[in-house]
Amino acid sequence: MTIGWFDAFRENGAPTWYGENRTPVVLDLKIAIILFVFATLILSFLVILPGIRRNRFLSTFTFLFNMCLGATLLVTIHHPCWHQGKVHIYSSYRSFSTARLDAVMGVSVGLRHVNITFTSSSTFVDYEDPTTIATRTPHANPPPNLNYNERFEFSDVRSMERELKRSLQKGLPYPILRVIEYLSVDRAGFVWGRQYRLAGYYASILLWVAFMCWLLQFLLLCIVPHQYAQMTVTVGVVTLMADLVYAINTPSHLHIRFPGPRNELSVLEFHFSTCFYLTLTAGITSVVYGSILWFLQSNTAFVFRTFLSSDLDEMCVTRRIRKDSGKPSSPAQTVVSSSDGQRTTVMEMFATASIRSQASSASFDSTLS
Repeated sequence: MTIGWFDAFRENGAPTWYGENRTPVVLDLKIAIILFVFATLILSFLVILPGIRRNRFLSTFTFLFNMCLGATLLVTIHHPCWHQGKVHIYSSYRSFSTARLDAVMGVSVGLRHVNITFTSSSTFVDYEDPTTIATRTPHANPPPNLNYNERFEFSDVRSMERELKRSLQKGLPYPILRVIEYLSVDRAGFVWGRQYRLAGYYASILLWVAFMCWLLQFLLLCIVPHQYAQMTVTVGVVTLMADLVYAINTPSHLHIRFPGPRNELSVLEFHFSTCFYLTLTAGITSVVYGSILWFLQSNTAFVFRTFLSSDLDEMCVTRRIRKDSGKPSSPAQTVVSSSDGQRTTVMEMFATASIRSQASSASFDSTLS
């Protein structure tokens, strides 16, 4: 047969066939969308920042703080880096074989799912009989450069059992199946999967409550800024409660053993990871920032205003308690925030109004006369 223009990669006239080129998952689409949305909002704010004339520093800090807080809450809800562990193993890859693969095993537990990574090099150690090795087909060897990144949901009671059955049908490597078996058992004292499921369930509820409070916090920032500090403290407290609930319910004695190098055991141990510490930092920062604003508004003449604030806050009446006496303030001590940032007592407003009314009546009488 004469080789033509379209005969490349063909065998005996069959259609063109290219080998598989599978790639591991390197990006979570949900997290990418969340980060893109918040990055767009921050970039838009930075574009209009040169046009802000008043309260520029406080407005910039408050807006960026709010955006970072909201992004942290949403990312930690979906990201599987709450409880994490990694270990270097020499483990078997398939059944009916003593060949061991040099690999790195990683497990990342989230609020609703667990991610298991299994990465190996092209080298493996073979302990089989030489006669068996000579008669073994090339497909029996572990493929080079394994790179698994599998996600398993544990949203309900039987989900991990279904994931284990699906993994067996899919033919995943033995180390991944071993981790799923540990998390799918739910009897006697083997309740690690149940503990992770309950911890993620309660923590995700509290984080969603914190996110709803964050939306209300942003609304108060635009409409009633003097209530912004209280809501900031509320968001921080709810976020810290989510961390506390997760830390209490997470299993602390889960150790998964694998064959290690030099005929030793490699133990996969878990520890709190990025998402836990991100929410912890966000909660502490919210409580501290909100408490500072609350203290300044309650004990000083500080008025919290940003370029996002509307005129509705100027109609709100606040009461200042005298420091020298513990008695409640009189109506004459009631203050109202004016548009220029100063405060005017209600009695002064009444006096000004009466003077204006007298002046207008006098001018009216002179006109009639």
